[in-house]
Amino acid sequence: MNLADRFMPIAEFSERHARVIDAPRDAVWDAVTDFSFRDLRLAAPLFAARAVIGIAANGRRYSTPKGEMFIPLAEDRGRQRVLGLLGRWWRFGGADARADVRDAETFEAFDEPGYGKAILVFELEDAGPGRTRVVTRTRVVTTDAGAHRAMTRYWRLIRPGSGFIRHLMLRAVERRARAAGSTATGRWSSELV
Repeated sequence: MNLADRFMPIAEFSERHARVIDAPRDAVWDAVTDFSFRDLRLAAPLFAARAVIGIAANGRRYSTPKGEMFIPLAEDRGRQRVLGLLGRWWRFGGADARADVRDAETFEAFDEPGYGKAILVFELEDAGPGRTRVVTRTRVVTTDAGAHRAMTRYWRLIRPGSGFIRHLMLRAVERRARAAGSTATGRWSSELV
């Protein structure tokens, strides 16, 4: 079974992005697991706008327990990594994640009304000798009809920015993979798929 399907077999909202990187799977896997949102300098204006809206609407910006944005849910080393996120993102600064949901078991079981549950999936596939296709999948479900309506409005607003961030994530993974192997193999390239 696909690891993502364990946590979210059907999504109410989803998107998929992919990039082929001229790098071996191990180097790309290391880049995926080392990925940090600090790698997304070009997305800083989007994150800053969200913070400003949160402060204006709720007097504070989004915060997460212990400073961790995503909950590690599952991984199949070298193939797939699944991260979870729980919140009320449409409330901006009032969207705080739950401190009591910090592992796969509590994420899976969580069904309190008024929330959204999201997974971010990184999948690695062979794309020919020395090439790896990295696919990101974002899936979201809501826990009740009110949250679904709020998420529908929010998704319409943020989906272009979300897609842009996923492309930046893939570029950051590529940069890390290339940096790790550039001395051994010379110049690498990539293509969007």
